[in-house]
Amino acid sequence: MSESSSMPDFKSFARYDQLFLGAGFLTFIFSFIAFAHIHLAGFGGDTISAWHGIGTLAALLILAAVIVGFINLTSPSTLSSLPVSGRLLATGLAALALLFFIIRWATLPSASGPGFHIGYSLYWGGYVLLVLNVVTIVEGYLGMRANGESMPGHPSQPTAPSA
Repeated sequence: MSESSSMPDFKSFARYDQLFLGAGFLTFIFSFIAFAHIHLAGFGGDTISAWHGIGTLAALLILAAVIVGFINLTSPSTLSSLPVSGRLLATGLAALALLFFIIRWATLPSASGPGFHIGYSLYWGGYVLLVLNVVTIVEGYLGMRANGESMPGHPSQPTAPSA
């Protein structure tokens, strides 16, 4: 069997695109890993993934960001009718995912009473997820800058100060 030539070569993508796709995909994977840990006073604990509440939307947004980023690299004409670039859309989706992951973190349940506290706190998987999500956004932004794309309301090239 011969290998299909229509399959894109990941190594041919620019470094920031590789990092965007890789970090975004890993963010999605880490959404299934221990995001938060419950502390039960005097008892053991348990962990939950990010796939609870608004974390579900965040995980789906990061997946959408990776898909849009991949489509933008392999078939940019598919996204050409959008009012924004595919790279900006992918980076924006990753930024929204980060916002919703942070909201999920801020709204972890807890309860206190006389002499006890039960509550969730961010676990190692949650920290890794947040860092990977930030890397995804940074690499998306760097890719936009390297390709001369601009954020809405910001020029793509810095303007020289007037004399």
